[in-house]
Amino acid sequence: MTYDYATIGYVESVGTNIHVHYKDGKIVPYISDGHGRFIPRKAGDLPPPDTYDPYVPPTTDPNAPPPSPGSWVIPLANATLTSGFGMRAGGMHYGIDLSTTTAPSGGPVRSVTDMIITRAYDAYEGGNSTAGTYVKGHTPDGAYTFTYNHGADGSLLVAVGQTVTPGQQLFTEGATGNVTGTHLHFEIIEGNWPDPWAPPYNNGANFIDPLPVLRAHGVNI
Repeated sequence: MTYDYATIGYVESVGTNIHVHYKDGKIVPYISDGHGRFIPRKAGDLPPPDTYDPYVPPTTDPNAPPPSPGSWVIPLANATLTSGFGMRAGGMHYGIDLSTTTAPSGGPVRSVTDMIITRAYDAYEGGNSTAGTYVKGHTPDGAYTFTYNHGADGSLLVAVGQTVTPGQQLFTEGATGNVTGTHLHFEIIEGNWPDPWAPPYNNGANFIDPLPVLRAHGVNI
């Protein structure tokens, strides 16, 4: 691969692969071809397992094992709740907003529990312009569906059809889509919905306040 060094801020090693961080804030993942070269990740590619950094709960022993299947974790560690579920500025806010300043380009956004991914788009690949980089998926039992919006451009680490585990990174917190700053917009919907959208695009999905659900599963925000 070739670099335009005038536009690159730095190159990050991610397992056997790399992320190129551009000075304009864009992050582009490249996958090793196994022969010393790196190629841009294409839409729909499943990244190798070693691209996922192991999750270590922020308040526990750093040598502690990752969460077990069926457990729940915070979707954005060390984050501040910046907006709750409910009416806001004359309109309904159908999720919660979490924001962190732990890294220049945002913190790692992680799956709150076991999830089967039904939608996964990088902002530059299409999808929905208001959501930016986003992931949707449901629990294996179909009890809940989750949406994670506004990830950093080029930071998507998962693909449709993949089953992820608690704490597995989905993308990096960002400011893509219809936003005013770097944050994660997180939603919970009752039941199994492959592609739920809040009004005015609602297709019948029932959006509920994520905080009581998270707290009922031991995640305090």
